[in-house]
Amino acid sequence: MKRIIRISTLALLVVLTLTGCKKSYTITVKSNNTEWGSVTGSGTYKDGETVTLSAVPVMGCCFVRWNDGDATNPRQIVVSGDAEYIAIFTDTTGGGNDLTGTVVHDAVTDYDGNSYDAVWIGNQLWMKENLHTTHYADGTEIPHGIDTSVTKPYWYNYSVLTLPQEKYYNWPAVMHGEASSNTSPSGVQGICPSGWHLPSDAEWLIMEQRLSTMDVSGFGWRGDHAGMLASDGWDASSKSGAPGNVADSNHNISGFSAVSVGYCNNIAPMDMGRTAHFWSATQDIHNSAWCRDLFYNEARVNRDLSGKESGYSVRCLRN
Repeated sequence: MKRIIRISTLALLVVLTLTGCKKSYTITVKSNNTEWGSVTGSGTYKDGETVTLSAVPVMGCCFVRWNDGDATNPRQIVVSGDAEYIAIFTDTTGGGNDLTGTVVHDAVTDYDGNSYDAVWIGNQLWMKENLHTTHYADGTEIPHGIDTSVTKPYWYNYSVLTLPQEKYYNWPAVMHGEASSNTSPSGVQGICPSGWHLPSDAEWLIMEQRLSTMDVSGFGWRGDHAGMLASDGWDASSKSGAPGNVADSNHNISGFSAVSVGYCNNIAPMDMGRTAHFWSATQDIHNSAWCRDLFYNEARVNRDLSGKESGYSVRCLRN
């Protein structure tokens, strides 16, 4: 009788193993302050199951990151054991909670596997590095530019060996067939990784006004914040507030870290060390779109229009 019981128990274990019985684990998702935001995703799940965690801030607050440093929201995890995830929210209505300059490491990875740091400026999370992917988030390859075009998407090489990863893109490439937008958020994913979008002209203005002590709403050269956005490596300038003045007390105070890669004109890099140029998701007339220009010896930032064939840099904003 005992022998029969032992065989039956062994048979049951074999059946459970063959039928894929998996251990269950508890995933706990919390908010660091329930008055600032709520979360979803808590529950009991099978080993290997994929779970979506979401953090939803209330009005006047924003999601910063998860307690493990990941800033993706919503994010997916693969269950492998009991775990606790805490969504870090902050109140953006008070000056004491200004996150400007706070860096989120490895905030996003593009289709090519390039990982990017990001930085908070006000309640916007910007890429801290120029995008340098050769594919859209859906895996579609972006053609390498051998010509200029206002309709066909192209990326172009940056030729200096010290920054071999840098890329320029024309406006059709950054938009990926989506319509122009000047809302906040723009709603244009375009060339950006999933969960991120191409900033509109309006979103650039929000960021600039957060930094500048002057009105930045006008067209052309305005503000006093160029140096606040610039990394090291620019041609030298003694002008106060200019990107080339690394001794200025506000140099790169935002953490945006703009690099002086210039731009691409007729598939050739131009003005390296002297300028930086960034696209927005907003067009003005048929063949022109809004952009931002930084010059090494100028404290103001140029809000300007550029031909869509130009090869400029791209920074994405988190949704």
